Amino acid sequence: MNQEQVKETMEIQRLVGKVSNAEGRSADQMRFFTADCQMRIYMGEEKILEFTGQKYLEVGLKQFMSNVKRCHFMLGQHTIDFLSQTKATGLLFCRASQVTEEFGEEIVTDHCIYYEDIYEKVSGEWLIKARDAHFLISNKQVLGI
Repeated sequence: MNQEQVKETMEIQRLVGKVSNAEGRSADQMRFFTADCQMRIYMGEEKILEFTGQKYLEVGLKQFMSNVKRCHFMLGQHTIDFLSQTKATGLLFCRASQVTEEFGEEIVTDHCIYYEDIYEKVSGEWLIKARDAHFLISNKQVLGI
């Protein structure tokens, strides 16, 4: 990996960090996606949602997260492969905890997720063009203090 790729890798890693920091605020997240972006969400092997375009992604993510009161995302291993100077792919592992309310009790759901991303550099800035979110393991329990 040359110096330019190291710099570009860091920029893409900052990008996914910013997306994670804005989790739960779909309008804030849209600035990190291309206008023609695509996202697919899988639970295990089953595709449960698919959105194409920022407008539909924003509405879809808002709906998908509508019952989440609080959330925390921890990013893990992130590998990036450059296809060209303006295109790259990435594999990102994540642990997410989401708090919802069910039957008057706070419930925490822990998810083990990996993202398959396609990044595109637009006007000098890396954005997410496509993301497949794979929820591999989910565990629900009453939140204890």
